[in-house]
Amino acid sequence: MDENAGKGEIKETRETELVDVDGDGVVDMVKEVTTTVIDVDGDGVADIIEQTTTSAYDVDGDGVPDIIESTTITGVDVDGDGSMDEDEIAIESTVAISEDLLDDGDSPA
Repeated sequence: MDENAGKGEIKETRETELVDVDGDGVVDMVKEVTTTVIDVDGDGVADIIEQTTTSAYDVDGDGVPDIIESTTITGVDVDGDGSMDEDEIAIESTVAISEDLLDDGDSPA
């Protein structure tokens, strides 16, 4: 009998990309993709998959991110059929923008 049978498993990978758009030697964009795969019941089939992509942009070149966007896609095999149908997938996105980039009329209240 396999001693790991029935035991869940979590695997996470992270990839980071640094981009110097204008070639000045300073990073203008950082992109990180994190993928988490969870096998809850240990059957070797993913029950939950989550992927988050986060990108930070230094628009004005001061070395500090001005825009950060993040998107998370989560799939959960709720019915246990071994696949993730459209109704078992959720997507959430967030964007944060530095107030320095907003005109006075565009500032949040």
